[in-house]
Amino acid sequence: MRQFQQTAKYLFPIALILLATLAKYSFTGILGNRTPFLLYSGVVIGATWYSGWRIGLLTNFICLLLVVYLFLEPIGSFYIQPRLYVHLLIFTLQNVLVALMGYALQEALRKSRAAESKVKLLLEEACDLLVLRNENGKAIYVSPKVTEITGYTPEEYMELTFDRLVEPEHLEMFKEKIESVMAKPNERQTVKSLFRCKNGGLKWLEGDVYNYLERPGINAIVSHIKDVTSRIQLETQKDEFIGMASHELKTPITNIKGFTTLAKSAIRTNPEKAEALLGRSEVNIKRLGRLVNDLLDISKINTGRLSYEFQLFNLSSLIQEVVQSFILTYPGHTFTLETVPLAIINGDRFRLEQVITNLIDNAIKYSPESRSIVIKQELKEGKAIVSVQDFGIGISEEHLKHIFDRFYRVDASSMRFQGLGLGLFIASDILKNHKGNFWVESKQGEGSTFFFIVPLQGYSKELAVTDHATFYHNSSISIHYHSKENYLEVKWIGIQTKETVNESGLKILEFVRKTKATRVYNDNSEVIGNWSDTSDHGGKVWFPAMAEVGVSFFAWVMSKDRFSNMAAMRSYDMNKSNILIKLFDRQEEAVSWLLEQEVDV
Repeated sequence: MRQFQQTAKYLFPIALILLATLAKYSFTGILGNRTPFLLYSGVVIGATWYSGWRIGLLTNFICLLLVVYLFLEPIGSFYIQPRLYVHLLIFTLQNVLVALMGYALQEALRKSRAAESKVKLLLEEACDLLVLRNENGKAIYVSPKVTEITGYTPEEYMELTFDRLVEPEHLEMFKEKIESVMAKPNERQTVKSLFRCKNGGLKWLEGDVYNYLERPGINAIVSHIKDVTSRIQLETQKDEFIGMASHELKTPITNIKGFTTLAKSAIRTNPEKAEALLGRSEVNIKRLGRLVNDLLDISKINTGRLSYEFQLFNLSSLIQEVVQSFILTYPGHTFTLETVPLAIINGDRFRLEQVITNLIDNAIKYSPESRSIVIKQELKEGKAIVSVQDFGIGISEEHLKHIFDRFYRVDASSMRFQGLGLGLFIASDILKNHKGNFWVESKQGEGSTFFFIVPLQGYSKELAVTDHATFYHNSSISIHYHSKENYLEVKWIGIQTKETVNESGLKILEFVRKTKATRVYNDNSEVIGNWSDTSDHGGKVWFPAMAEVGVSFFAWVMSKDRFSNMAAMRSYDMNKSNILIKLFDRQEEAVSWLLEQEVDV
């Protein structure tokens, strides 16, 4: 298309010259015998407008030669009679002036359009959604982001009435506010309502509505709308958390007060009973201390003040110490420990103890019918992998992706089990500061296994093997270019983190540029780990970059690890490119589909 437009820039002036010359020859009786200065001036104006001032000047020169050769005596010669010098000079200067004026006008229009586009872009980026309505309330403009928010195209959205968009319980209040705005010029109202999306889902939208019907150049009801669903959900969780925190803090305080009062009255008459009561008070004091520490840690995380004291120590010894403490505290449980003798890491011993303690404590808490906990440690690819397995209530797929969110608790468990729902969020933040990460495998009704990894000290990273053209291999990824079929085979290997995913993503881009591959086979079947921190970047930045270097088709084989798949699905859902991505469970089906795709050359 671009090549056609470029060719047309040159063909259009030629066509105008031919038409003007043929018209002069064919309609001399009508146009008269005078030289066609006016006719060719029109040609120069048209050429300048369509093809630009440079081609306009070139057209002027060609027209001048045609006038001299075809229409001035002696015909068929480039000889110019002295008396015609002034006429030809005026003709030339006139057309040069026209070309320059055309250039100035085009520049002015270009700047005007650029300014208009910039203002429009700024307005659209300043909010999630921009809607203009006329005096009857009908939408006359909807910004393109409406598709991202509601699923409707701008054209579809403009045809919908408020009854179709706003949930019934919010409809009356919504209409009242809109009518209030429309009744008064320059009136402004803030509106928040629950909107229905194209797929049937619901989203909270909030925005300012302005009456600019009488404002010149606008003449519309203007709505600047933002998607506040996440904020509303967080506020709801926060409110629930405050209520739950009040209850959780009040319970041990009440217990301590009651046990202390009873112990005080029994200390002389029944010392054994008093000691038992004080022991129960001590348990509640420890519980209260943990709750307060969680709240303090959350506050420090929010302000970036959670401090760390890094030192070299043996992680294996720390795990053994923590497990031994639980064995003494919970004699009714069976703790199975599988560890290695030595795993030296550089980290904060206290903070990592906090992580391990939280995982084992959760395993006990959420396994009311089971007394077995399995703790394992292994070394792999320069990392220590620690897992804590229980055989309790498990976590459903729906709630799995939220368990590391602040304030989040599974509804069914929040009423049955003590705690504030902050432990995993704090643990996740601690591990990020140790260049590690966190993930979980769980099945409802069968139990959960929580994993975390931290890098080992002094591990030498495996050197990459590559021919710098068609092959690359390291501990995280293997890349191979199939020249005959023109596709890039990418196999991700083992544990993946934010760092390995970002680094390997850049390496894939490098090989796509070198090989000019248009199809990519992406195999995640052997991937484990949590790389969700980079999944948004993958969809919004990496895929568009891949499209820019020529990738058209992407066959994606999913992992056996559910947490890894959740990160992959988020990247897939966030994809902002025109690459056709298809997900597969089987490698053979992915390759077969990829090879069937025809690429436009």
